[in-house]
Order: sequence, then C-alpha cells, then structure tokens
Amino acid sequence: MPKISVLVPIYNVERFLHECLDSVVQQTLKDIEIICINDGSTDSSLSIINEYAAFDSRIVVIDKPNSGYGDSMNRGLAAATGEYIGIVESDDWAEPDMFEKLYTLATKNAADVAKSNFYSHYTDPKKRRLTNKIVRLVHPEQVGRLIDVAAEPHILFERPAIWSGIYRRDFLEANDIKFLPTPGASYQDTGFGFKVWATARRVIFTDDAYLHYRMDNEASSVTSPGKAMCVSDEYSSIETYLREHSLFEKFKPFFYIAKWGAYDWNIERLAADVAGPFIEQASLEFRNAWESGSLDLGIADANQRRGIFELIETPDMVKQRRAAQDRAKATVIVPVHNSEKYIAQCVDSILEQTVPEVDLIVVDDGSVDGSVEILEEHFRTEPRLRLFTQENRGQGAARNIGLERACADVIMFSDSDDFFEPDAVERLVEALEDNGVDLTVGSIRPAYEKGSRTAAGRAIDESYYRVRMSGTFEMTSDLLEKTDASVCNKAFRRELVENLGLRFPDDLRYEDAYFVSAYGINTQKAVYLNPEEHVYNYRRHVGSTMNLTFTGAARGEDHMDIAFRLLEWLDTGELKERFGQYYLWFLRTSMHFAAANSPWYTHRELWRRAGEFIAWNWKELSELDSSGLERLIASMPAENAREVRRVRTLPGKIMRKVRHRAKDAMWRFIPSYRAASTVMRRIDELSWKIDVLANRIDNDK
Repeated sequence: MPKISVLVPIYNVERFLHECLDSVVQQTLKDIEIICINDGSTDSSLSIINEYAAFDSRIVVIDKPNSGYGDSMNRGLAAATGEYIGIVESDDWAEPDMFEKLYTLATKNAADVAKSNFYSHYTDPKKRRLTNKIVRLVHPEQVGRLIDVAAEPHILFERPAIWSGIYRRDFLEANDIKFLPTPGASYQDTGFGFKVWATARRVIFTDDAYLHYRMDNEASSVTSPGKAMCVSDEYSSIETYLREHSLFEKFKPFFYIAKWGAYDWNIERLAADVAGPFIEQASLEFRNAWESGSLDLGIADANQRRGIFELIETPDMVKQRRAAQDRAKATVIVPVHNSEKYIAQCVDSILEQTVPEVDLIVVDDGSVDGSVEILEEHFRTEPRLRLFTQENRGQGAARNIGLERACADVIMFSDSDDFFEPDAVERLVEALEDNGVDLTVGSIRPAYEKGSRTAAGRAIDESYYRVRMSGTFEMTSDLLEKTDASVCNKAFRRELVENLGLRFPDDLRYEDAYFVSAYGINTQKAVYLNPEEHVYNYRRHVGSTMNLTFTGAARGEDHMDIAFRLLEWLDTGELKERFGQYYLWFLRTSMHFAAANSPWYTHRELWRRAGEFIAWNWKELSELDSSGLERLIASMPAENAREVRRVRTLPGKIMRKVRHRAKDAMWRFIPSYRAASTVMRRIDELSWKIDVLANRIDNDK
C-alpha cells in the first residue's frame, strides 16, 4: 500500500502541467501513487500526462469525457490505494518535502487529517508583492496538538483549501465523504471540506506551508451564469449529509453562518444581472429555514444578522444594493467611532454628490453613542450604503474592512466627523480617468471648533492642507514630500491597491501617512487639482486624533513606527532609486514629530529605538541615499548619533547576527505571538546595550 495517493485533477492546463507534475514526481517521499484524472481536456494535457507515465510507474492515468471537478475527484478517490489522500491541483505545485512532512505529522499523531498553510502565487507580474506570501489557515494556538472539531467547531469557518492537507483514506471511506459531481469546477471543495471537519476527531495542524496555490483565477467559478447556483447545490448537499449522519443539530449554527458567508461572497462577485436570480433563491432558502424554526443564529454577529434578515425580509433591497455596486464610479469608505454629532452630515455629503453613482461603505468601530442607530436608519432606505460593525479595533482596521469589500474602480475615504464638497467625487474621479493617472489630490479646508487649535496652528494647517501645485506630474521624491498625508482628499485606483496588497496598519495611529506613502511610492503619475477649490472639509475638534497628538495625549511615537514599517516597500532597485530620498526625509521628519509630540520622559527610549532601527538597517538605508542618511543621523541628539556610529563597528555587527539568530529561536520555541514579541523586544534592548558596551571596550583599547 502506498503511503499517499496524490490526486491531480486535470482540465486544459498544458501551460502549468509540467511544473505541477515535476513537483509531485520529485517528492522526497517516494512511496506514493500519483493519480492523474484527465477530465476531457482538449489541449495537450493528456499527452503530457502520458509522457510522464511512460517514465514513472507510480503514475496512474484516468482518461474520461468532461464531467466536472467533483466527478473527477470521486474517480480518483475510488482508484486510490494509499494510506492517505493528498491533492495537488494541476495549475499549482508543491514543495519537495510536502508529503513527507505531512505524512510524518499525520502518522505520528494517528490523525484523520494533517493540515498546513499554503503559499499564494500570482502569474501577473503586477501582483509580485502578493506572490509567495504564506496564507495562514492555521492559528498559532492550534499548532502541534490534536484537535477534535466537535469540541472546537470554529474550524468549520476556515477556508476549505483542501489541497493543503492529507486525509486518511479509511476515514474518508468510513464517513462516506465524497465530492458533489456537479458540472465544471464550482465550489465542490466547499462540501468536501465541511464534511471532513464535521466528522474528523483527530486533526493535527502545522504552521508550515508547502503548496503553492495559483490565485489569479480564484473567482472564475462565479463569472458564468450557469455556475451561479452551484454554491446552493453544495450547501444543500452538506445539509443532507449532516441530517443523514445525525450531525445537523450539533453543527446547525455553524452550518448556517458558513452558508451565509458563502452566499454573501457569491452575491458580491456575481454580476448584478446574474445575482438577481441567485438572491431570490438564497432568500427562499433562508426564509424557509427561519419559518420552519431551523435557522439558528445563536453565534451570528451583528453583520451576519443584518445581512441574513435583509435577505429574508427585503430581497429586492439586496438586489438594489448589488446593482448600485455595479454602477458605482467610486467606493467611499468611512470608519465611524462615536460620531453621532457629525455622522449624518458626513453621510449626506457623500450620498448627495453631483455624481450619484457612489458605493458608500460605513464601518462602525465599536461606537457606544447613537452613531449606529443613525447609520441603521440610512441603511434601511439607501441601497448605495453598506453598513458593517466591529468591536473597537481602530480606524485602520475599520478601513481595511472597507477595502476588502470595495467594488468600484476608484477608492476614496472620509472621516466620520468631516464632509465632502458636493462635487468632490466628480472632480477627483474625472481627473483620475481623464488623465490616466494613479492618484488625484485636492485641497482640504480645515474647520475649527472652539479651543481646538491656536492661531499659529491654524496657519500651519491651512498651508499644509492646501495643494501646492496644479496639473499632471510624474511622481518623484520631491513631489511626494510636498503631498499631504491625508487619504480623504485623494482618489486611488482600486486595481493598484489590490495588486500591492496595500492595507492600513491596524495597530498604529496615523495610518494615513503609511497608506499615502506606500501608494505614492508605487505611483507613476498624479494630478493635483486647483489649490483654490478644496474638495474636503476637515473638522478639527478637541477629541480628534491630531488634536490629541499636539497635546501629547495620543501615541506620538506611532509616527516613528509608521516610518519603520514603510521601509519594506522599497523592495526593488528602481523604487530605491526613485524614492530613497523621500524615505529618509520621511523617517527623519517622523522621528522628530514623534519626539515633539510625546511626553518628555519617553524621549530617551524613543531616540534609543530610532538609533536601533538605523543601526539594524544601515546597509539598506545607506543604499537609498548615503548623504541623506548622514543628515538624518546628524539631526539626532548627539549621544544617540554617536551610539549609532559605534554600533556599526565589528562587535556591533557580530551582536546583530546573534540577535537575529536568537529571534529565530524565539519563534520556534514560544508559540504565543504576544509572548514571543515581548521576548524579542527584550532581546533587542539587551543586544543594543551589549553593542554599545562592546564598542566602548573596543574604543578604550
């Protein structure tokens, strides 16, 4: 009996098939069988399979007329003789030790399932930043211990990713787990994955990743009208399976929430004309479950309840929302936290634009005042508004929810206590499209509440937020330095945001500066509108983030941390050459801004951290602009500047290597992210002190 039977379903993939099969036949685990199921390919796929089979006796070829992914996988399962089942889809490929590592993990723990993370892969070179990133299915607390899914059913909400694990064959057979044999390749992994989790009692996870999953065509299964209802077929099959195996009552709450998530995903990705019939079908299914008393929403959050009941009670509004998304010329994202005094004006200023085709995404960030009630009232009657709620996690996290759901080609932002000029969307979007640029920028008019800003401060604001040039320009370091850091007076291309995988830091304030800088670094051209005609009204009041910053009441050091993180965006020689000068300017100004707006007793630690960052990243920073780096160091307090230069000597370099090795060890032996982060911070501090001491001893000699 082979240790693993690897199933490879194949349909018209001649472009990728060699890479896939090479990765399977070259596995370090040799005792495997490789079952290639050709689903009626009309290209050269079958010839390629036969070519490999002629030289490798482990390959079994199943050739059949086209009948779809589910039927192909069932044929493979029926033919398999291995102890475990693995899956590699024919446009993906596996690391050489994937099946050896997973088999060892599974057999050591007598597991029904052994599961790993996986790597994302994009063929499109524009998505280079997203390629080879680990997609984490596995939570740190799950790693290395046997899990009974019945005791931890939240696993049912994880992405199926059935090809990132192996499954004991007699476990699948004993529980009659198969694929739904619907035509094409549409959601069949959904049913398989749910049935596996509902019956698995011994699951082991690893934090490693082995499978490279090609994500370019991930949404292709929902672009065809003929496939729109396939997800409904899958969940009907899952419900039947659960009832037949007396599992429905146990997993009912999880079934309905998982079903809603899949349906909501499907509605948003279907074209509006195709979405209509699916929405009607989905509404009927959930209404029947509600009226029969079967629908259990005991674990549903506010977003899920809102979406499910709208689907049940007013499916026509769901259709209108979907149609509004298709028509939208801009998605405007508004994070909200305790803004009942201002939110109505903010929302109205967006919905009453001269361009009515807007998609407004409002994300409430744990408000405890009347903000949510005001938003709910707008939501019930306005199909252009989509409402989401979350526990208080900060403005960055709220904006990221909006970015995940954005649908228009252009993305804009507003804060909940501010408001747009009536033609702001029209001017910003038209300038973007008419000039074929990546970014448009307009002026901001600050509006002050009593006691929120001194006269001198107001003069600084008005100069800073006023566009300093007008016209179309190539983006350069100098131009980016002259561009304000707000996201609310700008229009961004969604395609570029998605290609970059750009999101706001959700654990730091002043996230605007990070987003604008990272986006600007990857921008080719920008249009700056007439400085005299502002597009956005920025309300300064006592409780605003910037007001708290200038009084030292907020986390001023976050400015510096934002600058530290931005360095990772200069990841090519071209970007370093174009924007190295900008980065060093940004780092210098961020350090001094943080010091100027932090309590005096934090300054010593703040400058120590600044020096530490420069020392650790000396090579990268000096490659950007060596003279700019010297100016940056010269601007620091004299003591810190001296320490930075000392740490660059040989003892300092040795200690940095020790530090990096120690940090690697921490990740391996301390599973908790929070605990490991604390230990690593202590290592940083200790290694810095040793660096300084070693250099002083060296200098004394």
